[in-house]
Amino acid sequence: MERLPGNAPPPSHRGTTQPLHRLGRELQRFGWIGFWIQVVLGFVSLLIIIIVIFSRQFNINRLQNGMNSPTLGLVLAIVGLVFLGVSIYCCYRYPQLGRRLDQPEKRPTKEHVIRSLNIGLWVNIAGMIFTVAAAEWNVGMLLLKVLSIPQGAAVYATNVLIEPLEIFVIQAKVNTIAAQLTGIIVALWLLRCVRRPV
Repeated sequence: MERLPGNAPPPSHRGTTQPLHRLGRELQRFGWIGFWIQVVLGFVSLLIIIIVIFSRQFNINRLQNGMNSPTLGLVLAIVGLVFLGVSIYCCYRYPQLGRRLDQPEKRPTKEHVIRSLNIGLWVNIAGMIFTVAAAEWNVGMLLLKVLSIPQGAAVYATNVLIEPLEIFVIQAKVNTIAAQLTGIIVALWLLRCVRRPV
């Protein structure tokens, strides 16, 4: 279908085809949505982990249990947060790619956009693997703790009860998993948009 003379694109997008302009808008919109969701969830998770690490009760419990180094679950959670930080940077780059699609002299190739989205996707998948492993570790430790309490002993041995800090750690890991899931959904949706036939 030929373009009618009166239907020329606006001057700001002259030189950009309509599908490229639409793809640029979607990269910007979904990139910012993913970025802000991940920032908020990641910040809450990081805050919880910092509070737990510097908590007096957490350190007393570790010393009572003879642990002088961070638990495996905490290390895996920190690794998951590092991956989340990289993912936030990837989401931050999507809107920049979208803006460049409207500039013919700076326009990235389709392969470059797909490669950027694939990097974001795999960073989120790797981070989710570490964070799920961390959450499984914590849930397993809490289950062992609960199962090791003799019946009726909870009244006398309050040190073997589950503490709020332990639930906070699991909450931080669930937040991180949700943030990484957001990154996966955004990357998959944008990959679908890039590969959509014109």
